[in-house]
Amino acid sequence: MHKFPSDALPLGFAAKKYGFTWDALQKAVERGRLEGFQHDGRWYTTDKSMKKYLKTRNEKKIPKRYRNRT
Repeated sequence: MHKFPSDALPLGFAAKKYGFTWDALQKAVERGRLEGFQHDGRWYTTDKSMKKYLKTRNEKKIPKRYRNRT
């Protein structure tokens, strides 16, 4: 069994913190673009994984209607 990371975040909290929806992060995990893991039936990621995901994300490939409007 792997050690539970100290910076682990439930996907719901990560979504709110980084401005995504839970579904978007879940799909990123399924596609292998975001590192995530399941523990006791709940999905988690880490701050480190989220920062890596944000750096490697190509926003030009995202349809304009789904891009963040900041």
